[in-house]
Amino acid sequence: MSAFRMIRLGSIAPISLVLALYPSFAHAQAAAEVAPAAEPAQAPADAAPAATPAPAEAPLVAAPVATQAPEKAATPDNAKADADADAAAAAAAEEAISRPSTEEVDQFKLNLYGFTDFTYSTQLGHSFDLGSPYSSFAVGKLNLYAAAELGDNWRSLAEVRFMYLPNGTTPASSDPTVIPPRTNTSVGDYTDLNRPVRWGGISIERAWLEHTFHPAFTVRAGAFLTPYGIWNVDHGSPVIIGARRPFIIGESLFPEHQTGFEIYGAWNFGPSQVGYHLTLSNGRGPIDTYQDLDHNKAVGGRLFFKHETAKLGTLTLGTSGYKGTYTDSTDAYSADASGKLVVTHPISAQYKELSLAADLKWELGGALVQSEVIMNDVAYPDDHRPPMYPVAGGPPGFAPDHRRVGVYGLAGYRFPFLGIMPFFGAEYYDVGLYAFTPPSAALWGGLNVRPTARVVLKAQYTYSWFSAWQGPDYGHYNGIDLQAAWSF
Repeated sequence: MSAFRMIRLGSIAPISLVLALYPSFAHAQAAAEVAPAAEPAQAPADAAPAATPAPAEAPLVAAPVATQAPEKAATPDNAKADADADAAAAAAAEEAISRPSTEEVDQFKLNLYGFTDFTYSTQLGHSFDLGSPYSSFAVGKLNLYAAAELGDNWRSLAEVRFMYLPNGTTPASSDPTVIPPRTNTSVGDYTDLNRPVRWGGISIERAWLEHTFHPAFTVRAGAFLTPYGIWNVDHGSPVIIGARRPFIIGESLFPEHQTGFEIYGAWNFGPSQVGYHLTLSNGRGPIDTYQDLDHNKAVGGRLFFKHETAKLGTLTLGTSGYKGTYTDSTDAYSADASGKLVVTHPISAQYKELSLAADLKWELGGALVQSEVIMNDVAYPDDHRPPMYPVAGGPPGFAPDHRRVGVYGLAGYRFPFLGIMPFFGAEYYDVGLYAFTPPSAALWGGLNVRPTARVVLKAQYTYSWFSAWQGPDYGHYNGIDLQAAWSF
């Protein structure tokens, strides 16, 4: 081998050795030069593109070679050997740069998972006039999660629900006797000779970033589930005992989601734990997920106590609160006397609300007992009190301030064989003066079977009725739900 080639290989070898021994350094160097705006969580996905443009790394290898080139004519053999040496060194450098370390891959791994459910519902005897008389199959929830540990106690989570909606829905009407036309999302599918296809939508359930400073102090920012009670947080179909949530949970006496900040943490004292949640958000509104239409931020929180022993099982007690202002307004444009454009924001709807709740959950072996009681107070300003539809032929009026209260209780026991859990529950809901319907009650029960960890089969019977009803007789609901729910 000529002295010239020895010099070139000698100048290249240290750089190749450094890049091979320190791939994370080389990877970071390439990422900084090729894609300086890339987020750390995307490092594995960006590793290959970052190493692809070989010319970007070429000056790093070629610069020392040019400074030590000998002053003699190169023969064809020398030129070929030099080219082979350059190619080998460049390939080694590129491999070292493009290969992320195991630590990087583990640290920035994106986890995808989710759940879905399939339900058959039927009303027995068609005894409830306000419910559908038709038996139906339905795919209910199809939720997908994307979670990542971002390193240094940073975490991210996004959850979206895929839906068939809004197809088939009927818009709300201020007059219950007038039914608007059904929404039809059929459009021509350009991939299939414009044959009709119905498009659906997605609901962004959660999207947050959080950082843990201490086990007792974690700060979360984004869209999150309101931390109250039991069912709202454990909202996935596979973890819900029955085929349906209790009716009062679906009535949203607390907002189901909020957008803003959440701070939470916990302290352990032997077998006991004390924890808290604090929230600051836009509150409720027609577009509260991305804009607040008043100057009143909503505040909320939760305190809980958890005690766990082998003899007494696990007992959790909690209390939650929320206070906010609902506001709906639009932008109005006008001109003043001088002709200057004036923008105002007239309020079309507004009310203040206060929600309080308490919950209890006790688990011992296969036994489970849980209960929640929830209250929601609504107060309207007099200048924005909405009209109220007269139900029984009375004079028209305005909606009064009102209080809604609901409570439910659930008990069940899971046996080892196939994870079978018989469960029973009851609930009561008083809407106050909120609507024309009186207080209602329900009894429900059935089986929750978990043949494997990720699959749950459910059968639930529900009987509900109105109490103290003075109006027309709409009957009572008497129905069965059969459901399969699974996580993936």
